[in-house]
Amino acid sequence: MNRSRACAALIKDNCILMVKEVYPDKTFWTLPGGGLEAGETFEEAVIREVKEEVNLNVKVDRLLFSYSYDAGEVRCFLVHSIDGKIATLGFDPEAGSKQTLSDVKWHTLEEMKDDLQVSKVIDSLKLLEYKFL
Repeated sequence: MNRSRACAALIKDNCILMVKEVYPDKTFWTLPGGGLEAGETFEEAVIREVKEEVNLNVKVDRLLFSYSYDAGEVRCFLVHSIDGKIATLGFDPEAGSKQTLSDVKWHTLEEMKDDLQVSKVIDSLKLLEYKFL
């Protein structure tokens, strides 16, 4: 099954916005995002996914990186909020009553620098020159 995905890097005050996913066998923090719907562009998908998962309206600034995975391609975009709202936990419409999203939080880049996606964001934005304390 081909299911390409889009994710968002929303950065503010040296922090990155992430959502917590909880499954029966694992729990992890990840960037807001998800699979493309039929006929949807990557940019349209990332805007929709951020609205669904963290209740923010965003604008895409630029593509940061992409990579392949077993079901397609992942593209991560730098985005910024366009309405000044505070991020709050949303939902995944595809999950129905079995929601996996459980929290939304601003994590410092330092604490998440070893996360696969966040490390790619840091590298793409040339943030490695910053000294993490």
